[in-house]
Amino acid sequence: MDSHLKVSVCMITYGHEKYIRQAIEGVLMQECNFEVELIISNDCSPDKTDEIIQDILKNHPRKSWIKYFSHETNLGIMPNLFFSLKHCSGKYIAMCEGDDYWITVDKLKKQIDILENNENGGIVYSHTKQYIEKTGQFLELPERVVKNEEHIIPEMLKSKFIEFASTVFRKKILDKVIITLREELKGKVIGDTRILLETVYRSKLYYLNEVTSVYRILEGSASHPVTTEKFIFALIDSYLSRKIFVQRNNLNPSWLSDSICNTNRALINKAFSSEKYVDTLSLLKNTLILDTYKYCKFNVFRQKMNVSIWIKLILSLIGIGVLRQKLK
Repeated sequence: MDSHLKVSVCMITYGHEKYIRQAIEGVLMQECNFEVELIISNDCSPDKTDEIIQDILKNHPRKSWIKYFSHETNLGIMPNLFFSLKHCSGKYIAMCEGDDYWITVDKLKKQIDILENNENGGIVYSHTKQYIEKTGQFLELPERVVKNEEHIIPEMLKSKFIEFASTVFRKKILDKVIITLREELKGKVIGDTRILLETVYRSKLYYLNEVTSVYRILEGSASHPVTTEKFIFALIDSYLSRKIFVQRNNLNPSWLSDSICNTNRALINKAFSSEKYVDTLSLLKNTLILDTYKYCKFNVFRQKMNVSIWIKLILSLIGIGVLRQKLK
């Protein structure tokens, strides 16, 4: 391996005082034979995130790995990501947001070995565990490895199976992806799906068959919002990340079938459990009726939109779902 090789780790953070130390230490514990730079971009956190980072910068034996930027005003998720990526100078860029963390000391080394030995590789990911913050439970996710390359994009469009914290990108590929997506990403909350899809479309995807990272699910976060308005925005943005990708690259629109049905199911289920009828109507108003008609395969529609979903839809429309919640 090139002795002058450098790997950057991109870590954006906001309000992560409970988690940032674990995220940083997961990077600093890496055992590797190349240079590592950890780019931390703190988006004007209102809590003690900055104090914790400053303590690590003062006391950790590997503090020299860290390049820390603390913004005086809040940029927002995507501008903060762009800022952090702009300061990544390595041949490869690994992702780890401030509320996720790595759990193996050789994660970077093994993934970099894969990319160094496969010039056509633009990204390598590994298996991931999820941690549900509300319940304190770890979820061992079923392994999803797509062996047929022709099926990778269709499977990614069905549902997300690559977690950002498990990924390492080839910088020259990622730079081109960001140029393509920069305008689309502005004001959005779903960035990882867009970046992953476009990267895999442009290069070969590799997989490290080990659990190397933990994706933390936080209630109220951008991708797991609590309010109805934010729930709708995140859910529709997740679908649009796939639809726009398909349209931009002239792919088969029927590949959106699962995503369409999954979005409709999520909206109906949320409407059925809503405590306010105005929220119920707002959720149902956003169902993808036109796209269901235009793009959805009948066999997928029949399987996903089963009788129980239709019953929930009808009961939600007549207000039974709201009444049911009030009687609990």
